[in-house]
Amino acid sequence: MTLIDRLASIERKRLALLAEVTALDEALLTARPFPGKWSIREIIEHLVLAEDDVVGDFTRLDARAAQPRGFGNQARYLVVMFVLRFRIPVKAPSKAMLPTGDRSLAELRERWDEHHRRLRSFVAGLTRAGARRAIFKHPIAGPLGVSQAILMSDAHLDSHISQIRSRIQRLRAAETR
Repeated sequence: MTLIDRLASIERKRLALLAEVTALDEALLTARPFPGKWSIREIIEHLVLAEDDVVGDFTRLDARAAQPRGFGNQARYLVVMFVLRFRIPVKAPSKAMLPTGDRSLAELRERWDEHHRRLRSFVAGLTRAGARRAIFKHPIAGPLGVSQAILMSDAHLDSHISQIRSRIQRLRAAETR
């Protein structure tokens, strides 16, 4: 699968998730199924903030210099991917990824849409070598190549889609009791 294809797949999942949560009433969006756990809207905010943190300034992607990577970075990347793929609950690896709950769903969507427009445009102009350049930085894995960051974003989105759908079911079941 090419990076453009992967981004298209992420986009379909992202838009379907947004359509699903936009249809929810505010009470379901903001309900906390367990004390100290995020609401559905906060999970969406976390997804947006995580992209902000890893990608950084979306407006200057072309100007970035590649960062050096070592064996430790690759090992940590594999650990992060394992955690995401197997949906192992962990705390957000950066304070910048923590939701405040102050943003509306419309604001989050607008920001997320803009991220993805810029990312698609950037990736469309990449060569194969450019896709391997480590221009993004994850708080645990360290420098990431563009292709690694997109794979991580896909796994991260999948894990939270599963979490959100589980919350929706749990909250709706609680409403009917």
